[in-house]
Amino acid sequence: MSLSLLVCFFGGFLPMFVPSLTLEIVLRAICGFGVGLIQPLSASLIVDCFKKGSEADALMGIRSTMVGLGATIFSSAITGMTSTWKSLNFAAVLMIVCIMIVAFNVFDKKRN
Repeated sequence: MSLSLLVCFFGGFLPMFVPSLTLEIVLRAICGFGVGLIQPLSASLIVDCFKKGSEADALMGIRSTMVGLGATIFSSAITGMTSTWKSLNFAAVLMIVCIMIVAFNVFDKKRN
């Protein structure tokens, strides 16, 4: 999961610094590849950690809702606070926090 977060981070953050539209589109495709790796992993974590039944079903519904609402609300908030659409790429910085959380949790689980 950390690798997919890194791929998504670099594909989402670097387009802010490239002058070429073609390279920006390529980096966005790389970001999309990273997101495509993250989405199924987040669903499989719910399936692995919770027994099948109403609790797992409810969590899958909440996950799906948050994915849709999170993207909409977060991108709208960032574009509303900034003056340029390129500033949206700063949202990728939050992936560093996610990478650190995943890395620390994975290493703690391996020690136990």
